[in-house]
Amino acid sequence: MPRKSAQSVAASAGGVVIACPVERAIHVIGGKWKLLLLRSLLLNGPQGYNELLTSVTGISAKELTRNLRELTAAGLIEQKPRAASRLTPYTLTKSGKGLMPTFKSLLKWGTKLLAAE
Repeated sequence: MPRKSAQSVAASAGGVVIACPVERAIHVIGGKWKLLLLRSLLLNGPQGYNELLTSVTGISAKELTRNLRELTAAGLIEQKPRAASRLTPYTLTKSGKGLMPTFKSLLKWGTKLLAAE
């Protein structure tokens, strides 16, 4: 009996299979705004919607909302209500915090790039 490939199984289920780890990572955090939002949360800690809107220069409210939803769905950020406040800031999950070494590498590489310009 022929076996179905993972891609054909996923396609029939309406999903997309990404076998390459690098491609999967790019799919999850790719795009201008996601990386900048993650950077802001890594550097500044938990932030509310308006704080993120001002900390990421140039992002529109619509883009912020869309990207926050995607990062939440990917399990990189979450909202945790504060006991004494109506605000529910966005925080990094354990998986989101796991990106810190990646950002440190980008910082090191970016610093060299800027110095060479």
